[in-house]
Amino acid sequence: MKTIRRLRELSNPEALRLFAWSLLTAFLAVALLRTRRLPALLRHLARPSYVRANQKTHPEPDVRSLDRVRRYSHMIVTSLLRSRRPCLLRSLVVYRYGCKHGIPVSIHFGVRPGMDGLEGHSWVTLDGTPLGESEEGLRLYVAVYSHSAGSNGVNPHQAMAMVVGQP
Repeated sequence: MKTIRRLRELSNPEALRLFAWSLLTAFLAVALLRTRRLPALLRHLARPSYVRANQKTHPEPDVRSLDRVRRYSHMIVTSLLRSRRPCLLRSLVVYRYGCKHGIPVSIHFGVRPGMDGLEGHSWVTLDGTPLGESEEGLRLYVAVYSHSAGSNGVNPHQAMAMVVGQP
């Protein structure tokens, strides 16, 4: 039922553009994950979009567009790509969209104790509020690395020390 509703939604040209953009960005993220370290990858994704003076620009993005990109990228990553790390790819796509359009998003990578050691998760926040994630579910994770456009991120060594309980 959800899939049929989403397919109908794609009859809207703006929704179709966001879906295509999400698909291409997911493929870009997969390729970049294989060739770049995380800080360099995030700096690359955080680069703003430059538009020439005579080029037509798209309307100002809003949180609804950001949410659509989040939903579309989740569908792409889980249904089409069948990724073992859906949260990572989805977060990278949403982070790229936010940075490209000047939306103040941050991406976070966290860990929690699991059955076989540490379990990882990534998520995106807008002004400190998680997008498409419950704060209750994220409470179990300790953020070990965070990055905002224009920042260098949290020092991973300091973050790991917090995880293992060292000062």
